[in-house]
Amino acid sequence: MTKTLLVLVGVLGIAALSLLIDAQSRAGAIHTPPADVECSIAAPGRIEGATEEIELHFQLTGRVSAVLVQEGQQVHQGDVLVELDDQEYAHEEALAEADLSLARAKLERLQNGARAEERAEAAALYRAKVAELEQARTLCARLEKLVASRATSEQEADEQRSLVKSLSAETEAAKARQELLDAPARPDEIRIHQAGVEAAEARLELARVQRERCRLRAPIGGQVLEIDVEPGELTGPNATLPAVILTDSSRYRVRAFVEELEAPRVRAGMQATVVADGLVGKTFRGKVSQLSPRMSRKSMWTDDPGERYDTKTREIWIDLEPAGDLVVGLRVDVMIDPASANNAAETEDSLSTASLPVEPRP
Repeated sequence: MTKTLLVLVGVLGIAALSLLIDAQSRAGAIHTPPADVECSIAAPGRIEGATEEIELHFQLTGRVSAVLVQEGQQVHQGDVLVELDDQEYAHEEALAEADLSLARAKLERLQNGARAEERAEAAALYRAKVAELEQARTLCARLEKLVASRATSEQEADEQRSLVKSLSAETEAAKARQELLDAPARPDEIRIHQAGVEAAEARLELARVQRERCRLRAPIGGQVLEIDVEPGELTGPNATLPAVILTDSSRYRVRAFVEELEAPRVRAGMQATVVADGLVGKTFRGKVSQLSPRMSRKSMWTDDPGERYDTKTREIWIDLEPAGDLVVGLRVDVMIDPASANNAAETEDSLSTASLPVEPRP
């Protein structure tokens, strides 16, 4: 009997313990709003430049001939950072320049027409053919009379008639050549040669563009963060790593990740305080300038043992006041003050009210 009672008590105890554990788990799943809605919002973040990190790749595959910058160096927009061997493209550019010169020379020659010496030669040849034709016609007329008087044979007269026909054709050809050399270029011929010049210009521009792609230039002014190529190395658009990583470090900002329970409370204009483990005793201040329009899966974590890993976060950006000790990529902790947005709104309202005109009393 005692053994049965002990077993029954044990079963009841296990059941009670199970109910207690289930009640605690259900109570922990309920998200209760914080008692103080104005409490600060904490979030992890990292330092960025005025722009995100810009990864630069070559558009052509080639071998690196020179690296002209170093990591950490400040560069201006348009500066050449890395160069590829451009010998092949230099030859193509020279060939395109030669083709363009030839096309322009042909067009100029067409517009200028034949040289004076050529026109004089054609005119002299035409006059010579006319003189030969007149002499042949005179001799043919004389033979016609002799044939009539049977003083010469019909064959000799026929030969002279054939000579007259041949000289007539040669004279017409000489006249046509003279007129061709004296005539101006036709509009359709000019258009054909102009099109040839334009095509040669386009080929030259394409060759220059291809050669320019052998130079990796800075798209913005900023700081070189990383260089992943060496002279002699083969690289190109499909390289695993970018040739150069660049950012605008003229000013700094923080990309922070606010968890979903706190994300709806963040507003643009809120004041923020930023600290970093590597900069003990230093505090940086800034203001929320931009908020992501959507939530995304969490991508940055802290060392807090109670941190949740299965939550989503909202990215926000905080513009920092000028500071010289920050480094791009540095991990920081952010504390956002929600009350600062209300104070800023009240200040703007008071300023707008004070600026209203005061109507005089009657």
